[in-house]
Amino acid sequence: MFDRSAQRITHQLARLSDLKPLKHLLILLVLAVVITLVATGPSVAGEKKSSGKKSTATKKICITFDEVPLAVSFGDADQDAITYLILEALKRHDVKATGFVVGEQMKDSFDVLGQWLNGGHGLGNMTFSGQDYNRLGPEQFIGDIRKGAEALEPMLSGFGQKKRYFRFPYLHYGDNVERRKAVTLYLDELTYVVCPATVIPEDYLHNLTLIKMGKEPDSTKFVQLLNDYINHVLDELERQEQLAREIVSRPIKQILRLRTNRLNAVYLDELLSALENTGYKFITLDDALKDKVYSIPEGYYGLKGLSYLEMIINSDPDLVPAQ
Repeated sequence: MFDRSAQRITHQLARLSDLKPLKHLLILLVLAVVITLVATGPSVAGEKKSSGKKSTATKKICITFDEVPLAVSFGDADQDAITYLILEALKRHDVKATGFVVGEQMKDSFDVLGQWLNGGHGLGNMTFSGQDYNRLGPEQFIGDIRKGAEALEPMLSGFGQKKRYFRFPYLHYGDNVERRKAVTLYLDELTYVVCPATVIPEDYLHNLTLIKMGKEPDSTKFVQLLNDYINHVLDELERQEQLAREIVSRPIKQILRLRTNRLNAVYLDELLSALENTGYKFITLDDALKDKVYSIPEGYYGLKGLSYLEMIINSDPDLVPAQ
C-alpha cells in the first residue's frame, strides 16, 4: 500500500528547492521515511483493512482540519512546512478539504490561509480564541464567534467563498438546552453552517509521541508510529460505520476531523492512501452534509465532544427536538 517510486521522490526533492533552508527539516524527515519504506517494502499499516490493492470506491469521506493555520501543541512547529506538506498531500490525492480557523492565529498567517483557498479548499470559523464552550458563558462564547467571523471575513470575501462554516471547538455544543439554543440562534443569524464530525481520531496524542521522538527520530519508531496511527484512524472509521448501520442501516458520508499538526503533516499522504485502499472516495464538506443522517435530530447535552452518530445514540429522548 505504501509503495513509492524513485521518480516521485526525486520530484519531491526538487520541489524543496523553492523553500527556505530553515523550512527543510520537517520535509526532509518525511522523505527519509519514504526512502526507508521503498527500501524495506510495504508497511503493515492498514493490512487488516485492505488487501493492498485499490478497490472500487463505494464509500465516501470528507476531510476536515481543526485549528488552522496551526494547532497549538508542545514543542516547536514550523507552520510553513506543515502547511506545505498537508496541501501537497491533499493535492496528490485530489482532496478538497475544509479547514476551521482560530482567528487569533491569523496574525502573520494570511499567506498560509491564502494557500488553502488558492488550493480550492474551504475555510470556516472556529471562534477567535478556540476556547471551550464548556468553560465560557453564552455571551462570552458568542462574542468569540463574532470576533472570529470578523477576522476571517475579509479573506473569505476576497477569495469569493460563498458559504460560511462553523465548528465548535472540541465539538462541545453546550451542556444544556438553554446554552445550546443561545448559540444556535446566533449562528442562524449569521447564516453559518454548523459542521459536525463522525470520525474523531486521537491525533493529538499521537502527535505528542512524535514530538517526543525529537527532531531526528529513529526511523523504525517513526514508521511504527505511522502504522499505529493509520490503524487507529481506520479502527475509528470502522466503529463509526457500525454505528451508521445501527442508526440508518446503510453507509453514510463520513466526516473525518484532523488537526493541522506535525503528525498529520508527515503522515497525511499515507493516511489518504490507506483510505483509498480501503475503498473510500474523497468528497467535499458540502457533499457530505447532504447526507440525511446529519438532519436527524439529536438531544445530547453532555460535556464530552462526541461524533454526530454518538450524539444521536446518547441523546436524551425527552430533549430530542421534534422534526
